[in-house]
Amino acid sequence: MPSLNPHENSIAVAESALARIAALGQPADPNSFALWYQVACGDSGLLNTAVSKKLSRSGTLTAQDRNELYGAHVAPAQVSDKVDRLGARVADEIEQVMAMIDAAEGSASSYSADLSTATQQLDTTKDRDGIRAIIEGLVLATKEVEARNAKLHSQLHAMWEEMADLRREIESIRAESLTDTLTSLGNRKYFNTSLERAMAECRAAEEPLALLMADVDHFKSINDTFGHVVGDRVLRFVATTLKENITGRDIAARYGGEEFAVILPRTELFPAVKLAEKIRNAVTKAELIKRSTGERHTGLTISIGVATLNGAISAQGLVEAADVCLYAAKRSGRNRVVSEADDASLTAITR
Repeated sequence: MPSLNPHENSIAVAESALARIAALGQPADPNSFALWYQVACGDSGLLNTAVSKKLSRSGTLTAQDRNELYGAHVAPAQVSDKVDRLGARVADEIEQVMAMIDAAEGSASSYSADLSTATQQLDTTKDRDGIRAIIEGLVLATKEVEARNAKLHSQLHAMWEEMADLRREIESIRAESLTDTLTSLGNRKYFNTSLERAMAECRAAEEPLALLMADVDHFKSINDTFGHVVGDRVLRFVATTLKENITGRDIAARYGGEEFAVILPRTELFPAVKLAEKIRNAVTKAELIKRSTGERHTGLTISIGVATLNGAISAQGLVEAADVCLYAAKRSGRNRVVSEADDASLTAITR
């Protein structure tokens, strides 16, 4: 069987990916296609093993499964490829700059030699024609230097513009590596870094800090009833609600799955609880619609746990404290806010 050229091979891989998507009833959105395309390529044994394990459990991939697989295996590879390409471009730009510096040094050295020669000739030449010839030679050499300098200036200007583009691309790649693709919030990596930094800053300034951990109630049921497309919309809606209700130095991130986190620097416990209640109430106003049947559901809710920076608690300890409060909110009936000051709710989950 003749081997396929790169173009034909890409088409074959894409067709294989689409076939898997259709067979499993998966959505054909860009991230899902990218995931299945990588699976069809077969280049990543880790990805294929992870997909096989998840399929063996339920026969399909949930939205959360796809997001986790994409975040762990596809997105890092894409960022890595971009970094490699960018690195090659930076190396090329540096090589060009060095070549330009060498050219400039050579031009300056040559012109210096011309000046030295002309000076010596002027010392020994007495007739007018000889002096004119020396001066004309200097004028010609000066014009050549000016032309070379103008060319170098133009090249340097183009180079600086290219370097500015590279800086923008670096920032874009950095932002991409820290952003959750579904919700456009910061991802888990961004959250971890931001929490450590915010805690250090607040401790140094002796300022308070609060952390909200929020979880969409009955999210699996939402996916099962309305489908994963609606489930994704729910996550994006919650993310938008968080962004619309935070201000200033506050930071919202997708912690994982249907769980979100909000870092609130310079915020005491009770203002944080008040904000959490505001977010919870805003979420309850959402209405879900199942397109195939027109079925409506207005019971979208979230549970939120609230903890604050106390003593020498670590970032992980603060997350765990907020998570305990979140768990208490779930155990207490969901659709509520529980803080570290709610002794009754927290005591109930330890019994």
